[in-house]
Amino acid sequence: MRNVQEISIASGRASLRASLVLPEAPRGLVLLPQAGGVHPGCRHELAARIQEEQGFATLLVNLVSFRDPDNGSVQDNVPLLGERLLDCLAWIRREPLLAPLPCGILAAGSAVPAALRASAQRDAQVKALVCRGGLPDLAGALYLETLSCPTLLLFGAGDTRGQAAGLRCQDKAPRCCRVEIIPGADREFTHPGHFDTAARLASRWLLGHMPFAPAGADAENLPPGRLKP
Repeated sequence: MRNVQEISIASGRASLRASLVLPEAPRGLVLLPQAGGVHPGCRHELAARIQEEQGFATLLVNLVSFRDPDNGSVQDNVPLLGERLLDCLAWIRREPLLAPLPCGILAAGSAVPAALRASAQRDAQVKALVCRGGLPDLAGALYLETLSCPTLLLFGAGDTRGQAAGLRCQDKAPRCCRVEIIPGADREFTHPGHFDTAARLASRWLLGHMPFAPAGADAENLPPGRLKP
């Protein structure tokens, strides 16, 4: 049974809602940033569950605060989302239980450029990155050229705009960036089989590029009073 803990992460004046699943002896932590609604049973939660099956702890965080304007402006604000994701990574490093865990990022849609920016700026902390869809080149050339963590960009075969953006991203970071196309999939991976394929490819990438957690990093080490909602 999943033990989900609801958490609030401060980022400037915003309060970001997050859900943490922390199994005993996790092999690492997968951070799943989203820029939109996160609710029980949504695809973001499904993606987290698939990573949990591989033994990862997961932190599903909504980079859009409930106080943000409801006009889509925040979802399109890559610098702001990037800063909020950096604050989430900083929060992880302050938590005694989470800090020792190897950290990877699995981003989708509007959160993709922010994830690339944050990974480029925290290359010592982020061990691997997977992006599903989105427009990764919106991260900006400076960040893509300094990106060093192993990065997998997944696109549906029907997402020609995303594929073009992914190839531009790969041109900027050829040593660490790989583009993979899911046959038959559309831009949103709406077919459950295509979504599952993308999630399994993400797991394979994270498993292959993230080191194992140090011995003793498990939920029993959580100090009283930490990770409060």
